[in-house]
Amino acid sequence: MQLELKDFDKDFFETLQDKEEIFMSDKGVYYTIIYDGHKAGVVGYIPVGTSGDTGFTQTVLAPEFRGKGLSGAAKELMVKKHGLKTLLATIRKGNIVSIKANEKIGFKMLSEEKMAELRAKGFLKEGDIRMEKRYK
Repeated sequence: MQLELKDFDKDFFETLQDKEEIFMSDKGVYYTIIYDGHKAGVVGYIPVGTSGDTGFTQTVLAPEFRGKGLSGAAKELMVKKHGLKTLLATIRKGNIVSIKANEKIGFKMLSEEKMAELRAKGFLKEGDIRMEKRYK
C-alpha cells in the first residue's frame, strides 16, 4: 500500500460524496489522500488550544476506498508531519461505522460526564459524541 498526503485539492474535495461531513475552517490544515497513485479522500485537522499539538480531525473517503485502513493511516501520517499529540473527533451518535472505524484505530470515547459538560458549555451538540486519541 502506497499512501501519501498531498496538497489539498478543492476541486477533488467537491466531488466527494460525503464532503458535507467536513467542517472547513480557515484555521484548518487539509490534505488530499493519495492511495496507490489515486486520489482517495481528504484528511485534515483544526488546531485547538495554544500548544499547537492538539486538533479536531476530519476525514472523508471516496466510497471505493473505504474499509482499507486509509483513514487511520492518513491520520498517522498527519500526526507525524505536524507533531500532534492528541486528535479529537466529533461524530454523530448514529454514525456507527465511523465510531467503530475510529475505535479500531485507537480512539476512545470520552466519558458521558465529560460529554455532558461539553454539551452544557455549547461545545458538543446533543446528537454528537466526542472521541480522543493520544499519541506519544
